[in-house]
Amino acid sequence: MFTVIQTNQQLVILSGLVLLVIIFLWILQYCVIHYGKKLLAHVMRYWLSFDKSIGLSKRLIVLKNDYPKLYHLFWQRLHIQHFYGLPLTFLLLVMGYTLALFLGLVEDVVTSDSIVAIDYFVSHQMALLSESSVVNFFIFITSLGSTPITCLVALLTCIFCWVIRQRYIVIGLLIATLGSTVFTFLSKLLFQRARPADILLFEQTNSFPSGHATVTVALYGFIAYMAIRFSHSFIRQVRIAVIAVFFAIMIGLSRIVLNEHYLSDVLGGYLVGTLWLTLAISVTEWLSVRSKVNWQIDWLPCHIYLVWLSVVCVLIGTLIYAGVYQFPLLL
Repeated sequence: MFTVIQTNQQLVILSGLVLLVIIFLWILQYCVIHYGKKLLAHVMRYWLSFDKSIGLSKRLIVLKNDYPKLYHLFWQRLHIQHFYGLPLTFLLLVMGYTLALFLGLVEDVVTSDSIVAIDYFVSHQMALLSESSVVNFFIFITSLGSTPITCLVALLTCIFCWVIRQRYIVIGLLIATLGSTVFTFLSKLLFQRARPADILLFEQTNSFPSGHATVTVALYGFIAYMAIRFSHSFIRQVRIAVIAVFFAIMIGLSRIVLNEHYLSDVLGGYLVGTLWLTLAISVTEWLSVRSKVNWQIDWLPCHIYLVWLSVVCVLIGTLIYAGVYQFPLLL
């Protein structure tokens, strides 16, 4: 038993890591489903009390009398009743924090900080899996984030939005996909980081940040956001979010296992994707406030069939792409 583990140490660690992620996400899903609404209700109650106490603050009363426009601007940022209040403030904070994390990661990569040593160590360990059968599985997973498949997914999503007559959603979709893609392309040109030496599938672009990780969070994340907004069941919304997170983790992991990217490349891609996803959600929510998007549509059977047909088309396209283009690169 111990001999088998020692000879397949990297595969055991990889399997254990995936299992830990599944267990963690399952526990998180369970906690959110059973305690999320209660916790949110408590938070909202405390926030309303905090909001009321701020309104009675003497300093704010003085500010209101002396600088009414500044007071109104500040006060509007705390309201939870409309999008321009706390929701927009929260989204802006998420974008700012994500950008700060990305800039910090860029500094670490450029200055060859400890993250680079971790990159090389992980890459060396993954190179030992190059002959493992698990490679075939991760090639299929990574193909879901390839350019042809993501273009197919984006096209099918646009068609779906057109069929259900919610065409303004396409604006958010394009912001998420095109914005993140252009940002990643320019970042690769700027940093000029070479890919790992033991790369399995030949790539012509540079390494940092990972385009697959970026588009997974931006594109598939936006589709998950659409599914959550269209869904009226809290439990279903939580499960959609958990599946989307697991999907993003698996595609990012596939880039590392196949030695297409370093660990920091994938983390950078996640941050870039999150940045553009948050921007796309902000714009879509703004359009919703302006009554351009209706999330309360009546779902017809043809809409459900179109969703499942799109999923089948994507899976078939991924199998064809992996078999015709990706697998021959291993030979």
